[in-house]
Amino acid sequence: MCVALRSLILHGMKKALYQAPTTEELYAIEKRARQERAHYVAALLRSAYDRVISILTAKVVRHA
Repeated sequence: MCVALRSLILHGMKKALYQAPTTEELYAIEKRARQERAHYVAALLRSAYDRVISILTAKVVRHA
């Protein structure tokens, strides 16, 4: 009886420790990852654009 009860408790604990995400949760995670990636790429492109503009519009100081 004790062994059967212990195995039943352990089986219940194993089921409670891990629960697979639902399809809606997986979709939400992927959607969030795509949004964050898009923001990161946009920031990189903006940074590169700002650097190019600053280089092209920089004034050259010449010392005689």
